[in-house]
Parts: sequence; structure tokens; C-alpha cells
Amino acid sequence: MLTRMTLKSVSEDLSKLAQSYFFKSDDNSSKTLIILVHGFGASATETRPLGEYLLKQGYDIHGILLKGHGTKPRDLDTIKWEDWIENIKKSYNAHLENYEYIFIGGISLGGALSLYASTKMKFNGLFTINSLYRYSFIYRLLAKLLKYFRFHQPKNKSRISWYSEKRLFAYHEDCTHAGYETLTFLKILNKNITSVNIPVLIIQSLTDRTISPRSGEWIINDLQTEKELLLVNEGDHILTVDPNRGIAFEKIKDFIKKRINKN
Repeated sequence: MLTRMTLKSVSEDLSKLAQSYFFKSDDNSSKTLIILVHGFGASATETRPLGEYLLKQGYDIHGILLKGHGTKPRDLDTIKWEDWIENIKKSYNAHLENYEYIFIGGISLGGALSLYASTKMKFNGLFTINSLYRYSFIYRLLAKLLKYFRFHQPKNKSRISWYSEKRLFAYHEDCTHAGYETLTFLKILNKNITSVNIPVLIIQSLTDRTISPRSGEWIINDLQTEKELLLVNEGDHILTVDPNRGIAFEKIKDFIKKRINKN
């Protein structure tokens, strides 16, 4: 168990890695860019392991940082879910003229944002890892309350220690306002899911304890486009730092390669 002093020093060190990053292939000849989007209350440290893996496959990588993240929890108190889509749009527009292919993928909230972003921007394909999608009736009721009350709820101490051990920069508390914005966004995503018209790879951990392990199945059933579902028998919600991540990484590599070779 890490001490409070150790957790603080590790967090300060990781805050530097929490920011957005851009990985460019060694020969500077890649015609493919992959935009990676992290999850709620997290940072770009979540996507770095996948970004480093895909860089080795010869692709350029932009791991973005969503507004209100990678700094302090209070910065989530004033965000709108549209800000997160704007973060993706900014990356997309900045690189559009430089690449022949642009893919997008995300973890948790990042996966949901990737799905919606594909209805507003023209990607060649997208993938999600343990994506948020549906929410329970209880959360629907809570959403109305969260709109008016802004407070921060501390996370489980063991989970906080786990973040540090995995070298992840994530907030140690949840923001109710940002929670409300997320629930509002998910409602809109559910209404627009049939507008997704590019190839999609959905990856879901069957031992996910943060969201329902059926989330991947729900998304696949609602999508009306070319789609694939990979179920990982064992894996944390943040699959990119789990020992079983190799299964997902290899599938993502094959998915991207297949789409490029089709053109």
C-alpha cells in the first residue's frame, strides 16, 4: 500500500505524463493518424500504452486531453460535454490535410465520445474499449439532481492506490457536475447511434467492474454499420494497463490494417 506522501509525489510526477501527446513514426512517412481519447476523470496516461504499441506498428498517434482533465478536479465544475467533442474536432481539423487515413478510438467515456464524433467528422474507422453507453434508471433520476448540486465525492482508496501503481494520473474524487454532463451526453449518443456509418470495433471486458460487461453487446446491437465485437474474458475497465491488454491491442492493430488494405 502506498503512503499518502508517496501517492502525492507519484501524482505530481504523473501530472507531466497526463497531458496530450503526439507520437510520430521514426521515418516520418506514416499516412495514418490514430486519435486516442481517455476516460472520465482520467488523463492521457490511460491511452499511452496503446499509443506506444500502435506507434511501433508505424502509425502516428495523437493522445488528446479532454477539457477539465489532467489538472485538478475543480476544473470539471464548469465544463460542458460539447467541450469534449470540440477537443476531438480540434485534433481532427489540425491533422486532416496531413494524413490519408484517420482513425479514432477511446476508453470508457472516450469510447462513447469517439462513437458520437464519428457522426460529426469523417474517420476511416473507430474502436472502443469498455465504452460507456447505457445508464440505469437510478442514474436518470440522479441526473436531475446533479444538475443543481455540485460537489466532489472521494473515490475508493484502494482504487486510488491502484491508479498510482499502474502509473495512471486520475482524479481522486468524482465531480457531480461532470457526471451530469456525461449522462446528458450518453442520452444524446443513444439517440444518434444509428448515424454511425463507418467500421467499428467494440472491445469489452467480461470482468469489468466499472460498467456493465454487457455494454459492448448493447452497442453492437444498436449499431447499424459494419461492426465487430471482441469479448475479453478477464480484464480491468482500464484495459490498456491490464495484463490481458495484448489481446485487445492485437485486435485493434488487425482492425486498422484491414481497413487500410481495403482502400
